[in-house]
Amino acid sequence: MTRPRWPGACRASGRDRAGASCGTVRTALAAVTTCLLLGLWCGAALAHDAIGSEARKAYLARLDAAQRSASSTAATATPAVRAAALFQLGSTLDELRELLNQDIASHGKTQGLETLLLVAELNAMPTRLVLSPKTRQYAANLKPYRDALALDANSAFANRARLQILKGQFYDSFSNDPLQPHSQTRDELLEMIDLGEHLHRLRDPNLDTEEIGFILAMHYLQALRNGEPAVPRARERVAQLLREHRAAYPQSLKLATLEALAP
Repeated sequence: MTRPRWPGACRASGRDRAGASCGTVRTALAAVTTCLLLGLWCGAALAHDAIGSEARKAYLARLDAAQRSASSTAATATPAVRAAALFQLGSTLDELRELLNQDIASHGKTQGLETLLLVAELNAMPTRLVLSPKTRQYAANLKPYRDALALDANSAFANRARLQILKGQFYDSFSNDPLQPHSQTRDELLEMIDLGEHLHRLRDPNLDTEEIGFILAMHYLQALRNGEPAVPRARERVAQLLREHRAAYPQSLKLATLEALAP
């Protein structure tokens, strides 16, 4: 995946590598966060439709099979089987969401006959993707993951489901400034910090540890921005997570983002 070029992170001098002020770097987040944080392609238009006929049929078949297996009336509907089907449902919706959002990032909207047919068919399903009026991107549908965890919290995929919830909740919460979520409540913030800390402690090589640390640090920065009294160690945790990122991911664009936003 081609990533956008980061314009430079603020240093102690208050200026970035190119000589721009920290304010300029912060302003650049409006363009960068949509691409970098949401993992989208920016700047280059796709030369073809996001989804072809065979892909559309395959995705719909996967969704239908997962929904059937997740149904409480299915012949094999044990909690473990239903939880696995719900996780597969959430994962398939996430794949589609990424494709549709790449199309929007490249063209400003979804386009192509097969893509539009797929969107129409998705809208007719009980489990669907919703276009956010605030971000103008398709939001993650976290319900399948939450339902899967409610059925089987100790499955082999449970922590991957938790990571998808952490990511979806964070990236769908803002448009330009990740420290100014649209409607995140205090309870949601505390829930995400607890979830991020849980995943961070696992040090699971099968999970994206950089992503976990990054989002966790962002939530602590949100707590600092809001003066949240229930998170008294927010500044200390941001400093710790920054040190970890500098040691493990010195060239990371996520590290540059954190350095630009950290107090």
